[in-house]
Amino acid sequence: MSFRTSLNLLVSAAAAGITAQYCDLPASPQWAATPDAPLALPMHNWTSLKDFTHVPYEGQHLVYGSNVNNSTYGSMNFGLFKDWSGMANASQNGMNSPTVAPTLFYFAPKSIWVLCYQWGPTAFSYRTSLDPTNANGWGPTEPLYTGGAAGAPYGPIDQTVIADDDNMYLFFAGDDGSIYRSIMDIDSFPGSFGPNATTILMDTTENLFEAVQVYKLKGQYVLHALTKWLMIVECEGSVGRYFRSFTATNLGGNFTELSGLESNPFAGKSNTKITWSQDVSHGDLIRSTNDQTFEVDPCNLQMLIQGHGPTTAAYNDIPWYPDLITLQNPAPMQYGGGSSSSSSMKTTMTTKMSTSTSHSTSTSTSHSTSHSTSHSTTKCPAPSTVTHTVTPSAKTVTVTVTHSAAPTPTWYQN
Repeated sequence: MSFRTSLNLLVSAAAAGITAQYCDLPASPQWAATPDAPLALPMHNWTSLKDFTHVPYEGQHLVYGSNVNNSTYGSMNFGLFKDWSGMANASQNGMNSPTVAPTLFYFAPKSIWVLCYQWGPTAFSYRTSLDPTNANGWGPTEPLYTGGAAGAPYGPIDQTVIADDDNMYLFFAGDDGSIYRSIMDIDSFPGSFGPNATTILMDTTENLFEAVQVYKLKGQYVLHALTKWLMIVECEGSVGRYFRSFTATNLGGNFTELSGLESNPFAGKSNTKITWSQDVSHGDLIRSTNDQTFEVDPCNLQMLIQGHGPTTAAYNDIPWYPDLITLQNPAPMQYGGGSSSSSSMKTTMTTKMSTSTSHSTSTSTSHSTSHSTSHSTTKCPAPSTVTHTVTPSAKTVTVTVTHSAAPTPTWYQN
C-alpha cells in the first residue's frame, strides 16, 4: 500500500463515518494459552506432532507439520477445521514423502501453492500443488537452497520464505547462534536460491537457536508510512524454549531487536500464562492472508506453538503437541477519529465540498504536493468541510475529522 493510497483510505473512512483500527506491537507482549492444554494428540501411534505451518484456507484452518515416531521424522497435515476446538478431531494425514519442518504458502504471482522443507535431497527443498489440502498430492521435489551454514553443527535448519514486491527472501537458522538470509528475484520463484547465504544476526547459540519466522505487519503503512517486517527466533532459556523478536523496514536490510531475552521475551514461559508446558517452541503466527507476504495482524495476534509436559526423554522422543497462544495486550491505533499528538512527521489534508462545480484538495507533507480537479455535481444544500490531521509515529496515529451535516456530493461517491 502506498502512502497516497493510505491517505485516500483516511479520507474515505472519515467521509463515511468509519473508524478503522490498526495496531503496533507492544513493547512487552503478554499472551494467554487458549486453551491451556494441547489442541490435539497424535494419532497413528505417532509420538509427537510438531514444526507447524498454518494458512487460512477457504474460511478454515489448514495446518501441516512434522510427526515423530521412534525418533524418526515424518510429515503430515490436518484435515480442514473451522475453529481451533476442531483440531482435536481433525484427520491427521501422513505424507508418503517427508517434508520436515514445512513452510506452506500460496505464491500468488504464479497461482501455485508451495511447500518448502528441510532434509530433502538438498539443504532445503520445495514442492508445488494446486490443492494444498491433499497431503499426498504434491509435485516432485525441487531444490530451494543448495548451500550450507558456516557454523552450523547439523547444517541449515528451519527455513522460511517471504516476499516483498521485487524479491523472494530465504531465512534460516543453524543451531549455531546465527540467522542466515538469501535473496532471489521474485520472477524466478519457485526456484533455487543457489548455494550462497549471508549471516545477518549473530549471538550465542542459546540466544539465537532455531525456528526463525518472518512476517509482514498489517497496517504499518497507515501507521508509519513504511512497511514493517517482524522476525521471531526460538532461543534456549534456563526455564524452557522462548522467542525473541526483531523488526525491519526492508527484508534485505537490518533487523533490530524488539523483544529481548528470557526475562522480556516475545513469547515464553514468563509472559504466556501456559501451565502444561515449560517450552514455547517452533511457533507460527496465524496469518491474515495465505500468500507470499506472510501478513499478520498485530490487533489479533495468535501463535500456533508446540509444547510438552514433564519428560526425561531425549529431544527426538519428546511428545510435542500443538497449542495456541493469543496476545492479550495489542497496541491499538485508530484512524477515523482520535486525539492529536506530536511527532516528527505530520500530514494534514483538507477537503472542501460546496455548491461549486469544483473541489480542491491540498496535501502538505515533507515534500508538499497539491492538486485541484473539476467535477460537475448536483447542488448541495450546505457546505461541508472535512479536515484530517494524520500524525504517524512509533506509538500514535491521530485523525481529527470535522464536518457539517451536508450530504456527500455526487463526485465524491464511488
